[in-house]
Amino acid sequence: MARQLGLNPRKLAKHVPSPAQPWKLPVGEWVRELYRKSHGTPASEPRPLEHPQEPGFISDGSFETFEDDASWLDPDPTREELEDEDRFRLRHREAFRRAADYVSAAFGRLPFVERVVLFGSVAQPPRRETPRQWRYRRAGARLWHESKDVDLAVWVSQVSDLKALQKARGRALNDLLADLELGVAHHQVDVFLLEPRTDRYFGRLCHFGVCPKGKPECRVAGCGAALFLRQHDGFVFDPRSTENGGIVLFDRARGLPSAADDDLPF
Repeated sequence: MARQLGLNPRKLAKHVPSPAQPWKLPVGEWVRELYRKSHGTPASEPRPLEHPQEPGFISDGSFETFEDDASWLDPDPTREELEDEDRFRLRHREAFRRAADYVSAAFGRLPFVERVVLFGSVAQPPRRETPRQWRYRRAGARLWHESKDVDLAVWVSQVSDLKALQKARGRALNDLLADLELGVAHHQVDVFLLEPRTDRYFGRLCHFGVCPKGKPECRVAGCGAALFLRQHDGFVFDPRSTENGGIVLFDRARGLPSAADDDLPF
């Protein structure tokens, strides 16, 4: 029945209701109900068998040898869908690139910020890649790289007023939304804090509004030693990552360099 409905019999276990979902039907009953609505009552139904691990999971045993998962997934994306996805990814990347400019300009107004460099995938020219989503991979699609966040390396002379950095980031992203209608969340802008001249890594600007927040991630050694200075267990920042392809957005010693007006590669 699952196969005829276009479901993947090998993945039905994820539909097993949790104890917090008492209103959901057991998987077997759910599949039968869908089948009845779609095909009517079958002439003969297989005898319900309980799965040894998932009560209510009904099987006639045939799905155990089913190997072609792909044939039961969503149909291959159309050309129009691929073009839409490509446009969405470039638009998303443009939002991140603009966010980097807005945030760096806001940081530059703070006297303790010495330098801001954009690095990571947003600083690189866009490239096509095999997407991580199986539906696109199965179709052999090559899409633009999917940007996840903005990576900013920020050199600061002190870390005693990181709340001001948080507020500057928030105001900049609000201005971006108001000016260009590009929405980027504050937690999508990662700020790596370094010491001028030595490039010593201090930590990352926290996304929480209070410090300490009392979350498990706040228990990492050294996290919150300076308010809103976050540490990640086992993380080591390599300053060289800002040199290869990094874009200098602000430098107090030299002012805004020409790189800040760099043509966006779209």
